[in-house]
Amino acid sequence: MDVEDVTICPASLAQTSPPDFESESCRSAGAEDIDPQGRLIWVRTRVDLDRTRGLNGEPLALFISGKMASEVYLNGVYVGANGRPGTDADSEIPGKMDAQLYPPQALFQRGENEIAFRASAYHGFIELYRPVHVIGIAPAGFYGDRLLPSLGPALVTLGLFLLGGLYFGVTALIGSSPTRAATLSAICFFAGGQLVSESLRGLIAYDYPTHDLRLMAIALFSLAFGLSVAFHVFLTFRRRHAERWVGAIAIVALGGLILVEGFDYKALVGMTIPLIGAVLATGYWTYKGQARAFIYFIGLMIFLVAIALFRGFFLDTIFFLLVAVFLLLLFLEQAMILDEESRQRRSEEARANRLEQALAEAEERSETSHINVTSAGKMERVATSQIVHCRGASGYTEIVLVGGRVLLYSASLNEMEETLPATFLRVHRSHLINVMFVNALKRDPSGTGTLILQGDVTVPVSRRVMPKVRKALIPG
Repeated sequence: MDVEDVTICPASLAQTSPPDFESESCRSAGAEDIDPQGRLIWVRTRVDLDRTRGLNGEPLALFISGKMASEVYLNGVYVGANGRPGTDADSEIPGKMDAQLYPPQALFQRGENEIAFRASAYHGFIELYRPVHVIGIAPAGFYGDRLLPSLGPALVTLGLFLLGGLYFGVTALIGSSPTRAATLSAICFFAGGQLVSESLRGLIAYDYPTHDLRLMAIALFSLAFGLSVAFHVFLTFRRRHAERWVGAIAIVALGGLILVEGFDYKALVGMTIPLIGAVLATGYWTYKGQARAFIYFIGLMIFLVAIALFRGFFLDTIFFLLVAVFLLLLFLEQAMILDEESRQRRSEEARANRLEQALAEAEERSETSHINVTSAGKMERVATSQIVHCRGASGYTEIVLVGGRVLLYSASLNEMEETLPATFLRVHRSHLINVMFVNALKRDPSGTGTLILQGDVTVPVSRRVMPKVRKALIPG
């Protein structure tokens, strides 16, 4: 259509043909001024054709795309309706958001063709800035055919999102990190929901009020995706208070959704604000030397740069490709985490087996071994039989002796574990205890436990080593 040559006139249901568009009640406008929301109007525009058939001889069709019900005339002849315009919601029948009419081919003429339509839009609950999208003439099926090449990749990407959502969902139920896995599952399903919402218009011919729901779904899925990614990032690098940080980001993002006009921009803002928060956080953690933070920082920056460069069609194509790559990297990361957990589990099982051996040997041990501890500038020879337990402290070890005295030893807990005799057992990543000073064992409902040592000192027991500890300390 000629976007600069549009005439808009008031309309009534009594009219049976287009009005005189030259009357004083009509006004000249641009395409962006066509707005039938809450009113009944006549619109006239023109389309210039250099042929009356498609390049391959296809018949021509007239395309109407917008939030409205309409009755359409081509070169003064009525050619069809999309719904039924009215003067209120009761008299109007909503039209399809995208409609294709097939006028008699003899009506099309080389050169200028006049399209006139009466339109109204009284249904729905969102007022769009540009409710009318396309008025034009093209070969029949043209707009539908344009969607087919992107349908295949969209289905493949959707399959990946669903697979990822199910995989991480099952991992949340049976894995050792349920919150992290549930967050990853949410990321997958929110991305899949957004893909379905984006693709719905090309797959289903829906009435225009459904378009409001679709736009809201796109904006909400975008917001939910961005917040889920931010929560995953904070959960990975700053577990404490992750909910508070993401909650603050969510408040800012919701404010952006409310203030920004146009649902395309709302969707981008809802996604971008949480990603900016995650980028700032990972940038800070990278500066502080946190392992893997730089990888996340680069990945999130790629997202933001893509949004800036491809803003017009980022949510249509680029977003889903980036998320697909992101999910593949998450699968790889999850495999590495599971492998590390498996190694830790085997290590803890070996430590639990050592406990049984240590308890059996403790009664037979008659000689007391010693270690040399340098503390406060002097070296002290300490009998291992006087050590109650050891605590890891940032590369050092705090040695707690009988009576409560504490020595700081310049060796890691791993090194201490190798040095001390078999009466010592690693029950937690930060605690090494002397089984000779165990008074009691308490088991928590979560599967973890607590050892009570001499002097009412409490030491946590990790969940994986807990069964072996309980079996060794409480026979039968």
